[in-house]
This record gives sequence, structure tokens and C-alpha cells, in this order.
Amino acid sequence: MYKREDHPTPPYWLALIPLIITGVALGFSVFVFEAEPHFALLLGAASAGLSAYIYGYSWDNIKEGFKDAIARTIPSLVILLIIGMLMAVWIASGIVPALMYFGFDFFVARWFLPLILLFSSLMALITGSSWSTIGTIGVAAMGVSEGLGVPLAMTAGAVVSGSFFGDKLSPMSDSTNLTPSVLGVRLYEHIGHMLYTTLPSLGLSAVIFTIMGFMVTGNGNDGDVSMYTEGITSHFNISLWLFLPPAVVVFLIVKKVPAIPSLISGVLLGGIAYLVLQGGSLSNLIEFIHSGFVLDSGNEELNELFSRGGMESMYNIIALALVSLALGGIMDRTGMLHSIVLLLSRFVTTTGNLTVTVLGTSILVNIFGANQYLAVILPGQMFEQIYRDKKLKLRNLTRTLEAGGTMTAPLIPWNSSAVFIYSALGVSATAYAPFAVLCWLNVVVAVVFGYAGIAIHKLSEDEVQESEDQQ
Repeated sequence: MYKREDHPTPPYWLALIPLIITGVALGFSVFVFEAEPHFALLLGAASAGLSAYIYGYSWDNIKEGFKDAIARTIPSLVILLIIGMLMAVWIASGIVPALMYFGFDFFVARWFLPLILLFSSLMALITGSSWSTIGTIGVAAMGVSEGLGVPLAMTAGAVVSGSFFGDKLSPMSDSTNLTPSVLGVRLYEHIGHMLYTTLPSLGLSAVIFTIMGFMVTGNGNDGDVSMYTEGITSHFNISLWLFLPPAVVVFLIVKKVPAIPSLISGVLLGGIAYLVLQGGSLSNLIEFIHSGFVLDSGNEELNELFSRGGMESMYNIIALALVSLALGGIMDRTGMLHSIVLLLSRFVTTTGNLTVTVLGTSILVNIFGANQYLAVILPGQMFEQIYRDKKLKLRNLTRTLEAGGTMTAPLIPWNSSAVFIYSALGVSATAYAPFAVLCWLNVVVAVVFGYAGIAIHKLSEDEVQESEDQQ
């Protein structure tokens, strides 16, 4: 956390002003006017800057705060644009329709939810991207779900649960790399420590989704999929060659090729598949990449399912990320977050209370900051010293940050993750959140482990001395 040595820490009441303004504005925007949350977050960022300026911080200092916060996430914003292209091209080329078409033969309604949970987990673990998994495999899963008669909100919950689980444990994930890097924890040490809470969460979630599957399809009916299979075959040429682009992307990521070139290769190969296998034109392909693919089949359900993607579909999410990062960056740079830490430190007398406080702070940042990157960066910087003072290894903190920051992001309707999921799957966070079992269950498991002292690793005497020397 940045804090000027020549400037006193702002009082906590001043630090709470931007949060209160943001909370009230979000409440009116989202729940009263049913508007987008962008202006509310921009208003919060402006109030944070004004409060800091009145307290004595210079404009240059305030500007550096939001500029640095945004600069850290530029690669992730570029990946968002590429995912938008990938969604459109993989639908237009027939890749996503082919996954659906063959999925109807593979999946059985009763076992669909636990299987799609595990399949999404595996894909996100391999690719390192929850959003890529949701934008491709998730879209196909929604079509299969509708054909099998499984409620879409439950399917979206299973896809989100699996995608964020796999992303959280993948060494290829940007958020999984970001979280330990903030605190100087080794990547595989961080991932290994998360297994204590994430694997039980996955096991319990699989059981719950299995029970759900049997409850909603108790009559054994697997649904009428003919409408979907006939619609797919009448508008797309289905071929096993369509599995080549996804296979190449997975291969590149397994070989540790960075995410941006790997995803771009998926766009290029998908584009070739569209031109060769679907007989499309280059001008249409360029239009799809920018504006998204639109299907005109005469069937409203198919049109809604396959009309999505494109760079334009990501503009709203990128704008949301920019204003939320501005809010968090200003509060960090001007010491407001440090002031809030001093207030919260009164409640962290035990390891359990500390765990709950970190989880709660990450969730609050997700609510008020609407960005999962902020929800791990800012609380990580805020609580690092408290963990050191309590002689706890920082891997305990990074694990808790992932549970509170990464896993709860898709549960908050105005968070950038939830906005993306809605644009990709067509299901709102308020509908799928109760069924995103693994996301909220992981928080519960983290709390239980914190109070029970399970897998809470402490520093040895040598490590304590080394930590003190570093400071």
C-alpha cells in the first residue's frame, strides 16, 4: 500500500465518505432506477479525489493513484477485448454450435449439472481463464441445458462455480498470479495452500449439484433436443474439424504460451473455420469481430442463444473496470485504505476474526469497487502487516483473498465479472447467484478453517527474524 511519509493518515470518517456516497449511489442506480452502476462508481471516485484534495493531497498525487491502478490491469482489459472477438468468431464458425450438438449426445439431464461443473473446472484450470471458459463452453452449456430441460439459472451457477474454481487454481490465471505477487508469495505455494479449502468446496458442490439434477429431472425426462439439433444443422455445417481451434488453444496454454497470443490464435483459427467450413465472407467476419455475431434463424430461442460476442460487447465491462479502478486507486494512494485498516484492526484479536475481517473487506471492495482485481490487491496491501505481526505466513492471507475477492466477484450484480457473465450467458447474477454454490461455499469453508485453526500456517522463529529484517 502506498502511503506518503510526509502526510498524516486521513481520519477514518473521511475515508468512509467516498464509500457511503458510492453505496448510496449504487443503491439508487441499480435497485431504484435499474441503471448501470458506472456513474455511481464514477461519483465515488470523484468524492474520494475531492475528499483527499480538501485534506491536503495534491492533484498530481490523486492522479497517480488512479493512473497506477488502471495501468496494472491494462493486459487484462486487452484480454477482455480478445474474448469478445473469440465468442463471436467461435459461434459464427460453428465451434460453439458443434460443442452443443455433440453435447446433446453426451450429457444426460440428471447428471448434467455435476458434469458441467467438473467440465468447466477442467477447462478453466487448463486455460487459466474463467471468462474464456464462460464465453465459449458456458455458452454451449446453456444451449444444452435448455434442450435437456434443466433450469438455466442452475446451469449458469454450475458453469460459474466450475469456471472460477479452475481459474483460481490455474497457474495460467492472471488473478492467481496477481494475488501472491502483491505479497511476495511464491505462485505454487499459494496454489498448494488453496487446495485445503477449494477441494472440499468442490466436493460438496458436486454433491449439491447432483442432488439438484435429480430433483429437477425426477421424472427421467431428458428434454426434447430436436429443435436445437435441427436448428444447428440447418444453419451451421457441423464437422469434427471444428474441434481443432479449441484443441490448439488448449495445447498452447498447456505449453505455457501467454494468454494473449493463445487467445488470438483461437480467433484466427476460428476465422479460418468460418471462411472454409461455413463458407463465410471476410467482410462478414470482420463485422462479427467488431459488433458480434447475429443469427437470423426464425427461432427466437436460437437467435438469442447464438447472437452475442464481439469487441463492442466488452466496452461496457471495460468502462466499468476503469471507473472502479479509479476509485480504489485514489483511496489507496491517499492513505484512506490505511485509515480503514486501523479501524478494522480492533476486531482482529483471533485468527478466525482476522479471516472474517479479510473476507468481509474483500467482499466490500467487490461491492463498492465492482472489480475482483481491486478486491485482492487492496485488502492484501491493507492486512499484510497484521499477518506479519501475528506471525502468520502470508500464504494464509493470499488464500483468504482469493476466497473473498475472486470467488465472490460473480455474485454481485454490478461487479465487472457478473456483468460479463450476463452478457455471455444471458442470466443475471440475481438469478444464478444462489446456484453458484462453490463460490459462496468456499467463503464458508474459509471461515470454518480460520476459527478451527485448520491449515493455518505460522512462521517459524527463523522466518519471523527474516521478516523483521526485510522490514
